[in-house]
Amino acid sequence: MESQWLFNLLLTLQFFILIGVVVWAFRLSKRLDRMKLQHTDTEISQKKQVQVLASGSIGMGRRLVAIEKKLNLAVEKQTEILSKEGNVSYNRAMELLEMGATIDDLVSKCGLIRAEAELISLLKKESRKSSDYHR
Repeated sequence: MESQWLFNLLLTLQFFILIGVVVWAFRLSKRLDRMKLQHTDTEISQKKQVQVLASGSIGMGRRLVAIEKKLNLAVEKQTEILSKEGNVSYNRAMELLEMGATIDDLVSKCGLIRAEAELISLLKKESRKSSDYHR
């Protein structure tokens, strides 16, 4: 009889342990569902952010291409103008600068306006700095 009582006690204990495991598994399942939902929300949010960044990058890329085209057109026009008008006087101005001429000399001898003479002088100085730097 005592063995029957012990058997019933162990059976009852196993039943409560089983109930405890089922409750624990149920809670764990609910927690896992919440984590999946949170993960899905985070993933959707990140996808939206990536889409916004991608569309912004595409827009900036298009704007950059348009600006690059305008810049290339401006450079072509500038080159055209320089080759038509004053290429000789600019070359002469560069030669005079190499010989030590001043901005006033460039204005009087090459027919340049003061701003052009100053710009050529500045470009010459920068090209000297650049060539000295690379040596």
